[in-house]
Amino acid sequence: MLTDIGWQSRSGEMTNSGNDVGSWFVNMPGHSYLRARFYSVDKNVGGRIELGLASLQPSATVSLRYAYGYWRVGKCRILAGQTDNWFGSLAYHVRQYVGLNENSHLLLFGWGFLWPHRVPQVQFTYNTDNWGVQFALEEPRNKGTWAGATNVDTTFILPRMSLTFMFKYGAFMTHPGILFVKHDYEAGAGASDESWDTLAIVLPVKFTAGAFTLKFQGHWGKNFATEIPFYSTTWTGPVLNGSNVEDTTVMGAVLAGEYQIGKLLLTAGAGYENWSNDTWATNDEITRWGAFVAVPYQFTKNFGIHPEFSYYKYGDNPQTGSDMGNEWLLGVQFRFVF
Repeated sequence: MLTDIGWQSRSGEMTNSGNDVGSWFVNMPGHSYLRARFYSVDKNVGGRIELGLASLQPSATVSLRYAYGYWRVGKCRILAGQTDNWFGSLAYHVRQYVGLNENSHLLLFGWGFLWPHRVPQVQFTYNTDNWGVQFALEEPRNKGTWAGATNVDTTFILPRMSLTFMFKYGAFMTHPGILFVKHDYEAGAGASDESWDTLAIVLPVKFTAGAFTLKFQGHWGKNFATEIPFYSTTWTGPVLNGSNVEDTTVMGAVLAGEYQIGKLLLTAGAGYENWSNDTWATNDEITRWGAFVAVPYQFTKNFGIHPEFSYYKYGDNPQTGSDMGNEWLLGVQFRFVF
């Protein structure tokens, strides 16, 4: 159970009034959860169900995070259900926690860190102590049509697919991978058939030496909007230019360091994104970045606090050239984890 309290400030470019606006917030972010796990006696068959709990008044919601089962035989595992996987693995996540309900800020998702979300899937994993491989067939997330057209059907010749490798050596670990999904459209009379792809390649690195941990993730791809969450649906999707589809290229990276001193953790990180499309009027690219510093303290095994400051620079509008503003948050997350 997680609760955020703090202050959010947005520059005039992001507000309705055109003035800088700041406001207090107290809420339960959506990555609060209720979890249950199940195992056979030999633990070769098991499952997990996890519900997300969010409260942002005047509403409160419950969502499905995980619901899957698996069967393990030797070094192989077959899993089916809703989950994430090795691609964009959260084993490399940075500890930016405050602001999910305020403006979708969590783990610098979309600000240097790529994560493809939890979706229904069937996955096969072969895993040893030092290396492994995982292949997954997944449900696509982006099923929309061009500009909401009603005479167009969205079709998928194949499910979304991801292939990820794992390598460990001493203090070093990496999970390089690739994700691909092809979106096809069958058009009615007076329209043309079109298709476009979402492609993502990711390279994460984690290195631990004593109390110090370094985390990095770099990614490159195209057409992330909706298919990859936390990315702008305005600026990271493909653009239909006449009868041609123009891909939007997405690349970015995140780097963070952590240093443990007893129950206190010192951590800071920064992320960078660059999105480009030749059809944009003024500039053919957007550059944005975010950074954070946090000093979590773990009082007991099940309770800790997470003070954090974060800053986000949204870059320039590529159609008009105008500044899209900046934002900062200062807050504390109370974390009860059982």
